[in-house]
Amino acid sequence: MEIRSIKRDEFREYASVWERTFNFDGKDEELEQEADAHELDRSIVAVDSDRFVGTGGSFSFDMTVPGGSVAAAGLTAIAVLPTHRRQGVLTAMMRHHFDDVREREEPVSILRASESLIYSRFGYGVSTLDARWKIRKAEAVLLPGPEGNGSISMIDVERARTVLPEVYASAARSTPGFLSRNESIWKHAFLDLEHWRGGFTSNRFVVYEEQGRAHGYLRYRVKDTWEQSIPKNEVLAAELMALTPEAEMALWRFVFSMDLIDVVRTQNRPVHELLDVLLAEPRRLEKRRVDGIWTRLVDVPAALSARRYRVPGRVVFEVVDRFLPDSGGRFALEGSLDGASCEPTGEEPDLIVDAGALGACYIGGGSFEMLRVAGRVEGTREAVRLADTMFSWHVDPWCPHYF
Repeated sequence: MEIRSIKRDEFREYASVWERTFNFDGKDEELEQEADAHELDRSIVAVDSDRFVGTGGSFSFDMTVPGGSVAAAGLTAIAVLPTHRRQGVLTAMMRHHFDDVREREEPVSILRASESLIYSRFGYGVSTLDARWKIRKAEAVLLPGPEGNGSISMIDVERARTVLPEVYASAARSTPGFLSRNESIWKHAFLDLEHWRGGFTSNRFVVYEEQGRAHGYLRYRVKDTWEQSIPKNEVLAAELMALTPEAEMALWRFVFSMDLIDVVRTQNRPVHELLDVLLAEPRRLEKRRVDGIWTRLVDVPAALSARRYRVPGRVVFEVVDRFLPDSGGRFALEGSLDGASCEPTGEEPDLIVDAGALGACYIGGGSFEMLRVAGRVEGTREAVRLADTMFSWHVDPWCPHYF
């Protein structure tokens, strides 16, 4: 079996592996757009007897971490044909991926999992959570909250192409887990093919501005449904991004004031957000948490040195890495809000962690104490407490981006 990248004229066959694995029929109209969005030099294909039997690839991201950012390879498009399951295809593609990550000197690999059972054996841990919720509009009564002097306006897609990237880039700087979006990604994000809409309208765009500057935006769709002349329309708030509490609440008030709407639902929100404490009846919000970004440290010293730490401290980790043993070892981390250093060491460890556990805690969303109770971290209570305090951050990690 050969593992390699693909050329542009092979993209149709490459995409056909996803279609057979994820059980859908792709449309020719989107193939060119998908090919444009992919980094073909980072594509992965498994070839058996001249047939494509497995696929993968990566996006080159900068991921926000506490106090900074780190280069991260976003693993995507992983698929293996049903005829080639459990024959080592995925393992071979994962090794190819990690070789590429090391060659490009990216300290971190990340992914969104279609099947969450798969990736812990490759050293990934859940580092962010997504919240998906819905609420009846009639039950979304808001308490008095932050109010600004700005204004809400609807904008067309051409203006949205300018406003949304600017607001997103500003929001990304302060929240761990956010991923950079380059021009190619934004071009793909503004695609609005009809068969992607699931019965909803095309994208609508709203901006909140103060003194001529955009402080937030909303991208949403509406599903038109009537029952016995009664409107049962549904709003999907696909992406709401705000730089201030005032912008956030103004955009939610806009959503909950729309006429002829019965239900409001979201696609991906933080687990904890301002709306939680401003709903008069928070139990009316039907919320489900799901795993978001899975993170894997490929270069432990570089990754841990790239972020900042909430309190000063020093911890010696022993990282047990079963899939990439040479990425494991003992490392002395010394960090604070001013900077960090991490170097290999021969010292006795304060904490023994597996690769997935360290990935889960990397940007502040995991708990070394909970992982200790679960048997995945070994160390004294004092060392665990110090690590949890150091790695925590004043903003919960969240990733609104899908890839």
